[in-house]
Amino acid sequence: FSNYAYLMTMRLAEVAPTSVWMHQAAGEATESLGSHDAALDEYRKVLALAPGRPGIHYRLGRVFLARARPPLSEADAESSAAREFEQELQIDPTNADAAYELGEIRRKSGDLDKARELFELAVRSYPEFEQGLVGLGRVLVAQGKADLALPPLTKAVALNPEDDVAWFQLYQAHRALGHLEEQEKAQAEFQRLRSRKREQERLDLLRQHVVTQQELDAQAT
Repeated sequence: FSNYAYLMTMRLAEVAPTSVWMHQAAGEATESLGSHDAALDEYRKVLALAPGRPGIHYRLGRVFLARARPPLSEADAESSAAREFEQELQIDPTNADAAYELGEIRRKSGDLDKARELFELAVRSYPEFEQGLVGLGRVLVAQGKADLALPPLTKAVALNPEDDVAWFQLYQAHRALGHLEEQEKAQAEFQRLRSRKREQERLDLLRQHVVTQQELDAQAT
């Protein structure tokens, strides 16, 4: 399938080298390679040809987030990304990913009311959106509304039992409500997952230092 996709892309480049589809394909390819400036250039060419094309402002926003490095500060990158996500939602209000990313930017900046509104929009458009549910629950816990946070967080851990952040937020919600048994269960699960993640990170670090082992020369006795 990879080979077929490559051949079709090459055919597209021959038949319609300046088409919306060609620029979008080039943008996706360069984005996947980490070539952020090239990806931005290609996505902007798409919008020049089709200003209302769904999904492109979202992709631009994701590139800005990935590009949060000098000379562009993290704050500048998030501000640029937020503008793109807002424009995406104007084109397609049901884009759950754009609503989620914008909600996360607002949460980190301390605008919890706006973050809640955006996370609610994300899970309304995509009810099984695990990260959106975690984000919504997290904001509700921070707002002191732990009772409202329980349903989205409970659903999030049901969708993905391996999400340590979801378990931690569920622990926080039960703790705020004085649910001792549920609090201890969520805390234990969070600690188990964190421990396993730290061990996996340690093993990954060790694998990065794997080298060819020394062996005796043939003539050694």
